[in-house]
Amino acid sequence: MRSLLTVIGLMCLGVFTLSSSTANAMERYVAGVHYKIVAPEPSKTQTPHVLSFFSYACPHCSHLEPAVDKWRKGLLSNVVFERVPAQWSPLFKSMARFYYALDGLHLADQHNQAVFDEIHKKKRSLDMEGSVLAFVQTLGLDKAKFQQALNSDAVKKKMRKGKGVMAQYKIPGVPSFVVNGRYFVNVSMAGSPEQLFEVLDFLLTK
Repeated sequence: MRSLLTVIGLMCLGVFTLSSSTANAMERYVAGVHYKIVAPEPSKTQTPHVLSFFSYACPHCSHLEPAVDKWRKGLLSNVVFERVPAQWSPLFKSMARFYYALDGLHLADQHNQAVFDEIHKKKRSLDMEGSVLAFVQTLGLDKAKFQQALNSDAVKKKMRKGKGVMAQYKIPGVPSFVVNGRYFVNVSMAGSPEQLFEVLDFLLTK
């Protein structure tokens, strides 16, 4: 009888150990350590979504961009990925305006990397409207059409909305991400660029 109880006890211990290991694996990423909660509840939309806060002017964003683009393209079709450019300074505002103009013409995904390379690899300034217009011509875009987009009411509206979203989540720096309107993460919190995307995938399942 004692032997039977011993065996049962060991079996229960094994199950407990397995359950604990499973729970630890499931919660490998912990709130307050690898990410932080920035809203009491997920946003009401039923569509999973990721806000990517960035700036063309940010060297860290430039370095991370190829990995972000690769990860974004591998997302499930029901996940919405949206970029939000920072507007903390005149330079960042100029770059945000540039992004929204490209985005409004459905050209941002196609030319984001070229913009980053122009600024951070070729070391050319794109902070003035004239330099932006000269640059987009090298991409084969119509100068007049792009200038119209830069100064459009649609871009101004997106600038106001983007600034509000930055304030809503109190974004302290870029690159950083908010998942489902509730979870904030950046490279520093995740631990490395590689782990950043693991944490993002994890948060999309919460």
